Amino acid sequence: MKKQLIISLFSLALPLFLLAQDQTLFDDVDRTGAWGGPMFEYSSLDGDVQVASGGGGALILDDFYLGGYGMGDVEFDILRPEEDIRERVKFKHGGLWLGYTPMQSKVLHPYASVKFGWGKARYRSSQLDDPEIIFTELNDNIFVMTPELGFEVNVFSWFRMAMTGSYRMVSGLGAVPNFDEQDLSEFALQLTLRFGGFGSDNDWD
Repeated sequence: MKKQLIISLFSLALPLFLLAQDQTLFDDVDRTGAWGGPMFEYSSLDGDVQVASGGGGALILDDFYLGGYGMGDVEFDILRPEEDIRERVKFKHGGLWLGYTPMQSKVLHPYASVKFGWGKARYRSSQLDDPEIIFTELNDNIFVMTPELGFEVNVFSWFRMAMTGSYRMVSGLGAVPNFDEQDLSEFALQLTLRFGGFGSDNDWD
């Protein structure tokens, strides 16, 4: 009798328990997927076009994505022929990548993202005529934030290409002589290639 009463009470309480479960962050997510791929940045430092390449990947949650990235070396030089000195700063960065891509079902649609990265700036002064003769070498930690805005093209169901304008904001530079944060901060053009499953009817749904 006691056992039957316990079973009856449990049977009545179970539906209430299921209805009372808390909502979670991903309850209302209709589109999920994941992607990865390379990216290329074209900027002008000291009048010269600089090309930096990197890559990243992310998880898709509806019109948003959350992931990470890494960007390779960008180099900036100051030449002093009268002193036979070449000063150079190279830096790279990587970190968190947040993006927003509304109207993804359209062939051409808006694309926006922001990268929050940490990296290292490496300074070297050397003889202009013989770079193997090094006078000074220093390293400094930097923080880089890069917002970008543009458009994306759905090339195939598994491949998308984004073209954007961006601004690389560098902060934290303090131990490097003769260069400041504004020297390394610059407008740029970005090309991002994304390969994966984007939650369309043909793959992830």
